[in-house]
Amino acid sequence: MKKKISMNGLIKIVPLAILCIVTGMINPVFFAGSNLIDLARSVSFLLIVSVGVTYVLLGASLDMSIGSVMGLGGAICGLCLVNSLPVWFSILMGLLASAVVGIVNAVLIVNCRIPALIATLGTMYVARGIVNVLTKGEPYYPLPDEFKVLGQGTLAGIPYSVFIAAAIVLIAHFVIKKTSYGRSLMAVGGNREASRVSGINVKRVLFSAHVLVSLLAGFVGIIMAARLSSAQPNAGDGWEMTAVAAVIIGGTSMYGGYGSVLGTILGCALMETISNAMVLLHVSVYWQKITIGIIMVAAVGMDTFRLKKIASK
Repeated sequence: MKKKISMNGLIKIVPLAILCIVTGMINPVFFAGSNLIDLARSVSFLLIVSVGVTYVLLGASLDMSIGSVMGLGGAICGLCLVNSLPVWFSILMGLLASAVVGIVNAVLIVNCRIPALIATLGTMYVARGIVNVLTKGEPYYPLPDEFKVLGQGTLAGIPYSVFIAAAIVLIAHFVIKKTSYGRSLMAVGGNREASRVSGINVKRVLFSAHVLVSLLAGFVGIIMAARLSSAQPNAGDGWEMTAVAAVIIGGTSMYGGYGSVLGTILGCALMETISNAMVLLHVSVYWQKITIGIIMVAAVGMDTFRLKKIASK
């Protein structure tokens, strides 16, 4: 088992290492301190969102609204800030708005039994529409300096977001591996009916996972607003696909019941390194989208192949 885990980890690390080396050889700026710090910050943003996505996928569900929830969380927080409300209250309102979307998703999926893809695609458009109505397509600014520290501040040269992401990862990993909730989530993803029969409250487990991913998405939207010194109406656009791809690349099955938060770290690092490398190598943004699409299809294909291989044994 240990040998298998080590091999799986090696398979994920080797492409990342090769990508870093090749990019650094072509453009030495890749290894510049400022670029590595920016890369660490972007990885931390994606990682925070992807932790929530990991929980949802482990439960054999899906959430396509996270990009819009990021925009909504940042917009609500920015709206409060430009109206001179306290920073703590503005952040709380942004998180509350994000949680509401998660609750709506959970009700639609768990209680109304609407397929997760359809339900979250619907709330994705609703949330983005609310953002556009509130902002009228214009960013909210200026934002107070005490708020901008959240996205721009550093400790020993390392962005605060990196420490926040590390704390969230450690907590999420502990919950999955060491608590009854984590075991219940994995069981629900593996077989919902068997989990229900064994006494697990399937609805409660899935409900909490959807609220969690929305909270984390909204939180990242708030941090991004602090980083950019403005709440942008298009914040989070397209992030849902990137996050899902990162989580699947990290080893979490989109069919549920298998995966880890630690694997998600490597998936996020690979996705953001690819994006960073393509920028440094002056690759068109359109090709970047094509690359992400190819990576996601390949990741899902490998996941499907793995499950078929297991089923055939």
